[in-house]
Amino acid sequence: MPDPSRPDLRILALADSGLLPESVQKPFDDWRVLRARDAVAQTVRKRLKADADPMLVFMLERLEVAEDDRGIFEGIYALAEVVDLHRARTGLHSEYLVLVMAAQLNPYGLLALTSDFDHVPASAIEAARKLWELAEAHDVRVRALLAVYAESGADPLLERLNAYYGTPLP
Repeated sequence: MPDPSRPDLRILALADSGLLPESVQKPFDDWRVLRARDAVAQTVRKRLKADADPMLVFMLERLEVAEDDRGIFEGIYALAEVVDLHRARTGLHSEYLVLVMAAQLNPYGLLALTSDFDHVPASAIEAARKLWELAEAHDVRVRALLAVYAESGADPLLERLNAYYGTPLP
């Protein structure tokens, strides 16, 4: 049974499909990239010891101040390489950092991976909230867009979400 306190997750299908207007899609994409940066940086920062290697600290600080997509992605991958060199001291590895980044960048893919709509990852819920906020601010007709997209039958995850909710969008 859907949790009424959580946002309707079907809106994530629209962001994934590219059907949202640019006024919603672009701010959402920017938000996701910044969230990925912050999640990766926070993960590494928690594991840093006082005597951390200066290169590791430098790469982390470089990522934390990155503002554009290119700088953020280059910073994440560069940090991941340095983290791999210090795997024994940090208890982290590059694949884990990429997973942390992916969870923020692709909430719909994460939802597809888990397929447990009663226990949705927090990052997917936050992403849905952000999308609803942006859609409402720009008067986007989410119900109409989802109806058109659902009619295409191209998204089995959306079909499962529709069955899960069992009701039309609010």
